[in-house]
Amino acid sequence: MFLSLLLLANAPAGQAADPIEPARAGQYQCVVPNREKKTCLGTTSYKITGGSYESTTRLFLAPKPLVTMELHTRGTIADGKLCETVKLADFQAGTVMLNGAPADENTSAAVKSQLTAAVAALDGKATCSTIKPAESGLLLNELTVDGTVRADLSQKFIWVSEKDGYGLGM
Repeated sequence: MFLSLLLLANAPAGQAADPIEPARAGQYQCVVPNREKKTCLGTTSYKITGGSYESTTRLFLAPKPLVTMELHTRGTIADGKLCETVKLADFQAGTVMLNGAPADENTSAAVKSQLTAAVAALDGKATCSTIKPAESGLLLNELTVDGTVRADLSQKFIWVSEKDGYGLGM
């Protein structure tokens, strides 16, 4: 969840009491969607168990060659918010892909180095995402870091399912 917000980021009026109900129903977040091309700069899916979740975030990093990364994080759900602690280890454990195949060690190390440098100042910080309505049918993950809203890390998204045909890209 945080990863997609950082490196890219509820329902319209009458939103459901549970803003993460689409995730419970198997949908995933398409961050910064291009509806015409059916692409997302990042996606995050959730496996929710009680008051906790495991997320899988996939990031679009470069078009040619196609560079993507997959990361896994864990967090808790409190008052409809998705909360977790930023851990550099999650970035370091991510899988870098080059044109759909695992990247070589040098490429992987270079990508991970850039990403960990970008989030180093947030290592160990508590983050929470509140889902709010935005314009044009979009939603906003409003991110707080240690209780302070960070508009620069908040991202617009839509909920999509596999059958909708969205993929990573610009």
